[in-house]
Amino acid sequence: MKESDGLTRAGEGRRRWMVTSAAVVAGSVAACGTDDNGVSGSHECAQGDPPPASLPPLDAERCTEEIGSADLAADESRFSAWNAELRDKAAGREAALVDLDAVDHNLKLVGQTLGSGIALRLVAKSLPSIRLLEYMMVTACTNRIMAFSEGMVRDLLCRFGSSVDILLGRPAAVDAAARTFDTLERSFGGATNPAAGVRWLVDTADRMQEYADLGSMRGTTLQISVEIDVGLRRGGARSADELVEMLSVIDGSEFLELAGFMGYEGHVGFAPVGANPDNELAAVQRRYADFVDAGRAAFPSMFAGSLIYNSGGSRTYHYYTDALDTPVNEVAMGSAFFYPGNFSNLPETGLRRATFLATPVLKRVEPAEAPFAPGFLPRLAEDDPTLEVSYFAVGGGFPAEQEYPEGLVVNPVTTSVEDGGGVGNLLSNQAEWLGSRDLPLEVGDFIFYHPWEGDGVRWLSNLDVFRGGDLIDQWPTFQPGIRLGGDG
Repeated sequence: MKESDGLTRAGEGRRRWMVTSAAVVAGSVAACGTDDNGVSGSHECAQGDPPPASLPPLDAERCTEEIGSADLAADESRFSAWNAELRDKAAGREAALVDLDAVDHNLKLVGQTLGSGIALRLVAKSLPSIRLLEYMMVTACTNRIMAFSEGMVRDLLCRFGSSVDILLGRPAAVDAAARTFDTLERSFGGATNPAAGVRWLVDTADRMQEYADLGSMRGTTLQISVEIDVGLRRGGARSADELVEMLSVIDGSEFLELAGFMGYEGHVGFAPVGANPDNELAAVQRRYADFVDAGRAAFPSMFAGSLIYNSGGSRTYHYYTDALDTPVNEVAMGSAFFYPGNFSNLPETGLRRATFLATPVLKRVEPAEAPFAPGFLPRLAEDDPTLEVSYFAVGGGFPAEQEYPEGLVVNPVTTSVEDGGGVGNLLSNQAEWLGSRDLPLEVGDFIFYHPWEGDGVRWLSNLDVFRGGDLIDQWPTFQPGIRLGGDG
């Protein structure tokens, strides 16, 4: 199956941006290259060829209702198909994979839930691949991304320039913002530097002044989103007075412009026993509205334009329907589209798991044995067949739960060293599982794991892309770390 065939199936009947879907996944990711001395970090962007997709404008309406509905196979059938494809096309190596059919399914379900006045912003840290984000932006008709690191901001701007709308999900040190400007200066330069369009998140009056100084030094107007504390207690303006203090810095600077508020309510989904999440969610909306009212009362002209009031997340998006009384006009979310293990307690929505990690079996040893105890495991296996065979995989230690095939168990002798017994896994680079000799698992077959978080796919540098059970492409993932001369 050709890559373009798989992508066209999802793109049929969508808006005009959809016609670029095949080109999106065929293009290479733009990255920031190296400077003349071979040092990575502060340097110009190395543009990919072909060019990136044409993204929809900021005010585009979501088009998730136009996503075609593919028939999703049962999980066991998906694993079987993926195992065959990986054996054929990726034999002998670990894999992080994404099922685009499941991503489309989840995008459509989320779109059916969100209110008509709620825009969708994709969270890059939970969907950590530029090519994946590009596909999803085109599919959902949004150019809005929430980024959480200097490296993510830099790489997104390198790829899309000013056509992508980035909101920081956490405040960035002004030094990081300055490096971002410098990195992009050689590729875009002056007034066209797309870093000027980033919605920089600011949480205190002191940091606001630092951004005012940066804007003044560069002669560039910076877009500022103010972090407000609506109950999470993780920073931001805690009162109307603190908000007004921050807004006063914006008002007094010709180089700062208010872009909106960000009031994350991630605590709602973790309400302790005795607390009512529904009541807290309603209280969050009142607190948010009070901040908006206080800011508008103090600086009415600052609020005369169209501002973004961001909130929400994968654990709370289902509240943001047309029935909710809220000032929020945008929800940022990512994990729900992957539906990783730590989000399995979401309300029943019909979401499907879309990402997995996999590693091939390197060795099949029968009977299973343990160091220092010859014959011990075979004797145990007489009563417990799951201890008959040792399967050693190419890798392991994933931030995930083993999922398929069913019937694998840990070695009871070599996995309890932390409790004072056993000898530990002597080959940590060859993860061991035990299973019955009747288990249909041979050397070269893959063992699948369900990540705890969407970020788990960053365990590997590339994401294997599946459509209809076929492996159609491979997309790079964001890799964290500090590079010499800049943040990774």
